[in-house]
Amino acid sequence: MSRRLPRWQGALVVTLLVSLAAVLLGAPALFMLGVVPLGYVLVSIVSADPATTLSLERTIDDDRPRPGQPIRVTLSMTNEGDRVLPDVRLNDVVPDDVPVIDGSSATATAIRPGETVTHEYELLPPRGEYQFGSPRVRVRNLASSALDTLEPDVDGTTSFTCETLLDSFSLHDQTIQYVGRTPTDDGGNGIEFYAAREYRHGDPINRIDWHRLARTGELATIEHREERAVTMVFLVDDRRDVHRGSLSGGPDSFDLTLYAASRGLLASLEDGNRTGFGLLQHGSWIDPGSGSDVRQRVEETIDDEAPHRIRADGGRLAIDIENRLPRNAQVVFCSPLTDDTAVDLIEYLRLRGRAVTVISPDMTTSVSDSESATAIDATTNTPPGAMISRLERRNRLDELRGLGSTVVDWNLAEPLSVDIVRALRSTGVAR
Repeated sequence: MSRRLPRWQGALVVTLLVSLAAVLLGAPALFMLGVVPLGYVLVSIVSADPATTLSLERTIDDDRPRPGQPIRVTLSMTNEGDRVLPDVRLNDVVPDDVPVIDGSSATATAIRPGETVTHEYELLPPRGEYQFGSPRVRVRNLASSALDTLEPDVDGTTSFTCETLLDSFSLHDQTIQYVGRTPTDDGGNGIEFYAAREYRHGDPINRIDWHRLARTGELATIEHREERAVTMVFLVDDRRDVHRGSLSGGPDSFDLTLYAASRGLLASLEDGNRTGFGLLQHGSWIDPGSGSDVRQRVEETIDDEAPHRIRADGGRLAIDIENRLPRNAQVVFCSPLTDDTAVDLIEYLRLRGRAVTVISPDMTTSVSDSESATAIDATTNTPPGAMISRLERRNRLDELRGLGSTVVDWNLAEPLSVDIVRALRSTGVAR
């Protein structure tokens, strides 16, 4: 929609007043003072309307990011006309609830004929599906006396999904008697050398150590490190009153704990482990199993889940979970650890011999800026309440380590996998 802007009416008024004064005072020289504002008026009148031959394309570096992963949006504007566009102002319409963490979704520039200008900014989306709106473009002529407002069609990306992408996950060595991909300290069938023992009648011929026979004349049988499946239960703390928002916007601690649980869960299933899933407060429970049925049920549960407002009774929760867990099942507990109920639950499970791995996103760190994690430690820059919460959380982490749990203190400025490997190596679990 094109329209003329009354930007130079003031200049016209000045010209008329100066001309009137020249007539009344009989001073022809005053007419010369009206030439300058009159020139501005004439430029405004003769300036051409802005051309509207502008095409847009939007691209993003990842249309299926994980929660907490920033995505870079690139807008390309091309002037397909034969005139310069001296003043182009673009405002991309980002989805609601998705913060811009670097740069701006708005820009202003000039574009020569045939030239393509790019503009970039970063978003930090929470979990969910999102749709971009139609960008708003305003093009002005050289004198800024005419304005064309557009909502052009955009090529390229119009939507994206922030989902719980899944990755590998290291496990403890407590196993059950099912074939899987987790190596044990027992000899048996497998692919990794374990030991050589004296030959016994009936041993498979393909396991005879022929090199030893040729060297010593003695028969020996090779044993490989046996691989068995583990039983894993991924437990998510879904109590609403324990979850916190991120310093840089985007996903909160509930989204991040769901992400951590789901990425480990699928990796566990793909490794042949019997895998289960539970929600601490909601009561949703999927018994450990294998195959696509478990995965589908977990996905449906996650899609329907929202954090619950009810404050949980830690003792009752611990007893309910222990009663549901199969024998020898390991627990991966995902929680922001903002209250003592979570610690009480883990202590209860550890006292009953459960292997527990804790994954806790540190909501005092920033997803988008690694410097925020350092700045939060500065006493002068941190509110007293935030410092107290940070110290309380650190005490809970130390208490859990004292209980013998593997603790993954997830700094949001780093990928989750980095903190998992670091924590498991420090306990001697990672291989």
